[in-house]
Amino acid sequence: MKKTVITILAVGLCFGTIWALTRGGETKGSAEELPVAQVQNGDMVIDVLEGGNIQALNYLEFRNEVKAKSGIKILEIIDEGYMVTEEDVANQKVLVRLDTSELEEELVDHDVAFQQTEAAYAEAKQNIEIEESEALSDIKAERQSLRFALLDFQKFVGAEAAEDTLKRLKLPYDTNSLEKYEKEATDLIVKAFDSKKLAESAKSDEDLNPYALDAESSLASNVNFGDFLKQEMLGDGEAEQTIRRMKDEALVAASELSVKEESVAGAKRLHEKDFITRQTLDNELVTLDKAKLALQRSETELELFRDYEFPKEAEKMLSNYEEALLSLIRTKREEMAKMSQIYARYRSAKRRYDLELKKRQNLEEQIASCVVHAELPGLVAYGGAKDNYYTSRYYEGISEGATLKTGQPIITIPDMSKLGVEVNIHESHIKKIELDQKVYITAESVPDKTLVGRIAKVAVLPDSNASRYNPSLKVYPATVEIEGTHEFLKPGMSAKVEIIVEELESVNYIPVQSVFVEESEHFVFRRKRGDYERVPVQVGSHNDEFIEIVGGVEPGEEVLLKMPDDYEPPQIEVAKKSNKKREIEAGSGKKETASNKREKLDKNA
Repeated sequence: MKKTVITILAVGLCFGTIWALTRGGETKGSAEELPVAQVQNGDMVIDVLEGGNIQALNYLEFRNEVKAKSGIKILEIIDEGYMVTEEDVANQKVLVRLDTSELEEELVDHDVAFQQTEAAYAEAKQNIEIEESEALSDIKAERQSLRFALLDFQKFVGAEAAEDTLKRLKLPYDTNSLEKYEKEATDLIVKAFDSKKLAESAKSDEDLNPYALDAESSLASNVNFGDFLKQEMLGDGEAEQTIRRMKDEALVAASELSVKEESVAGAKRLHEKDFITRQTLDNELVTLDKAKLALQRSETELELFRDYEFPKEAEKMLSNYEEALLSLIRTKREEMAKMSQIYARYRSAKRRYDLELKKRQNLEEQIASCVVHAELPGLVAYGGAKDNYYTSRYYEGISEGATLKTGQPIITIPDMSKLGVEVNIHESHIKKIELDQKVYITAESVPDKTLVGRIAKVAVLPDSNASRYNPSLKVYPATVEIEGTHEFLKPGMSAKVEIIVEELESVNYIPVQSVFVEESEHFVFRRKRGDYERVPVQVGSHNDEFIEIVGGVEPGEEVLLKMPDDYEPPQIEVAKKSNKKREIEAGSGKKETASNKREKLDKNA
């Protein structure tokens, strides 16, 4: 118990001593041997420093376009560093030549299959023209038969009677209605051949085609042609003419009969008076009988035509017209089904031909790409303009006899008139970087010359290659465009860039190592009469060397560049702040766990 009391008293005495030493923010001690710096007032530049490589912003890059699993060998290649001239471009100087032997063998083997495919495609194309011609001829013949059937019906019963009958039956009655009927039927046929419609109709038993007439219930059989005669509906058609002729023949026969009857009566009177012989009288009686028979035959023929022949012929002609309508549509269906098969075979042959043609063209293009000609004046460089550790390590070095992979860069000819620097901006600085910011560039090979440029491009996402082997590293590629042309610059040179973020005028600043942080509070150690004191400050922007001081110290005052060895944080003040903070949180309704309290006390300690 006594030991506990003594321990508590010792701890209290220790805290009391610390509080007394730190009261008022002043700390006793010697600062003569510590490095110091004065608070300066003047202009200050806020910048971001990065390193990168000088690259041509515009360049002509040749890659291996040959798609071979085993790769392709380089037979010839121009020396690296060769300067391509305008004359070389005009003469189409060969820069690279690759081995095309395997591609040429593959092209020869492909020619056999290609020729067969081409012949099949030509045949399928010719079949379309032949079948189309035959189909048109068949449809034309059916259309002609249909018109003739309509004309026959109109000729027999008369135009007006035919039109009235066909209208009542809702059938085409003239050229215009025939064309409309055929168009509507053709549209239905075309829809019927739609693959989607066929799939849907296969699921249902409904038949919505109004042109599928039932042969057992012909429309012609439902027409009572006897009414045509009773109601005198016939026009000047063939039937009416026949009836008139038969009527005329009956009238003639009746007239002849009357004449014969008078002649027989006279012959009888003459025979009674013995003026003529019995033979003569008998001859007159025979002639009378013939006249009676002729009249009876004429009347019978007229009755038979009216009651039987006319309805039969009228229904027959109307039925023929109906059949001609169905035959036209049926022929169209058959021809369209046949043409569908022809077109399907043609499309299949065409797809095969296009595929083989594309394959052939691709082989020819690959063979053509095996010879690289000079297209732009400039300096020849091996590999790609964007080569780095993460990409070039997968490729074999460029040289004669080397094997290239598909897509591998071979040579690059940069445009030396516009150069820039490719840099990677760390994620801590990316918010400061904006387009068109001024940049100062210094090439490491020429350190005495400073160039001016601007930010031309900044990536939206971090570089995935840079974080492949270091997931915690997040950098954003950016392009700096160098103003003007400079002969001493070469692609690939290392360079340092200073990105000007902000230029401050007439501000107070000190070295960044003079500012310290405790509990989110910035402070400095100001030297005072051989001692130092802890002074809170308000800070602003900063660069890699200096930091802006908004308040707390004045120009000309001296601050320590390092923390004194004998400095100890004001534990009591920190504890008070922590207790006050906990009281505020408790008053606002916030709850803290025991573990959270321990963590905060440990941090404060």
